[in-house]
Amino acid sequence: MNIRETVKMALKQLLGNKGRTFLTMLGMFIGIGSVIAILALGTGFQDFFKDKFINLGLGVFSIEAKEDTIEYLITPEDVQVIRNLEEIRTAIRGTSEECSIRDAKGKEFDTWITGVEDGYMTLIKPITLRAGRNISVRDQEAGSQVLLIADIIGKAYFGNIPYEDMIGNNIEIVIEKQPVSFQVIGIYKTESDVNQSQKELEKYYGLKEYITPFKALNNIIGAGEDVSMIAGLIKDGYDQTSVATRIGQILNRRHHLKDGYSIMSVAQIVDMVDKIMSVLTMFVSALASISLIVGGVGIMNIMLVTVKERTREIGIRKALGASNKLILRQFVIEALLITVIAGFIGMIIGYIGAITIGANFGIQAKFSSGMVVFSTVTSVSIGLIFGVYPAYQAARLDPIEALRAD
Repeated sequence: MNIRETVKMALKQLLGNKGRTFLTMLGMFIGIGSVIAILALGTGFQDFFKDKFINLGLGVFSIEAKEDTIEYLITPEDVQVIRNLEEIRTAIRGTSEECSIRDAKGKEFDTWITGVEDGYMTLIKPITLRAGRNISVRDQEAGSQVLLIADIIGKAYFGNIPYEDMIGNNIEIVIEKQPVSFQVIGIYKTESDVNQSQKELEKYYGLKEYITPFKALNNIIGAGEDVSMIAGLIKDGYDQTSVATRIGQILNRRHHLKDGYSIMSVAQIVDMVDKIMSVLTMFVSALASISLIVGGVGIMNIMLVTVKERTREIGIRKALGASNKLILRQFVIEALLITVIAGFIGMIIGYIGAITIGANFGIQAKFSSGMVVFSTVTSVSIGLIFGVYPAYQAARLDPIEALRAD
């Protein structure tokens, strides 16, 4: 009997008891489907975050003093040194300060405000305005107390009025326990849902950035020309991580510090997110793979029952001249057909599930050839590992004893 005939006989045997075959495959459906779904979602999640950061530009970097004391602050001379580096395209000063926003009812919500030089919202963190204008050079030079706010903050503070009507109104922000009035000059667009209840909107007070001119905020907190943050762009063609590390070394050396600054580039963030997501995906996939072992044990159990039920058939075939090798091959092929078919169906179920789940979170599940290889190799391996023992048991049956079986 050749391989083709053996496969036909195995298929006939499996189709002869569809209910048992389905239940035997169920563990494989779940195992392969779970792993494929996790891998597809994990890859899609990685790409989703990469795109978010890459949209900022891989050359973007930021420097912050770890301690908010005078000896740790970044000086104007530091900024100039960084700007003069060959690898740097631009460097923009900034200051962040904890504060609270006070609504019309006098209720305060903790948040933070950032003072930056012009160019920050066009080069470093580009925004799309729903209404109003960006911070100008004149605003910077005059230290004007003007403010850019997120669209969802505008909805929370001013209510359901057109964005254009929010421009020119004042917002009161409490900085170092002193209330300061800022005039809204621009509303920038976010991806947040602005059509929410007032209570839900208020949650965003502490989540979105408030942007004001660098000089205005420094005048309020009395920081002069010193800053606690620099944001900049690294020129194309330079290794982002190396340049960021070098900037940190320069600042530490200038201020006789060992590790006084936090330096981070978008390229480093992308790399870090990529590594974390890869490890997390592999870990969760490993946990999901436990169900594959359970499925394999189930297959071996059913195959042993099948061998028991077909003992007389095996005896007849051996009496007609079938060799142990042929019997062994017959049952191994049956096990392989179960796992390969189950693996293929599980792969489809997993991918459909990943697409469905990803769509609910705005993530596009990614399917790769590696997943097909994984599904195929895993299915074949489980078929061989858990199918060989029942097949061996069938092959070693004594034909005379087998024929006597009921």
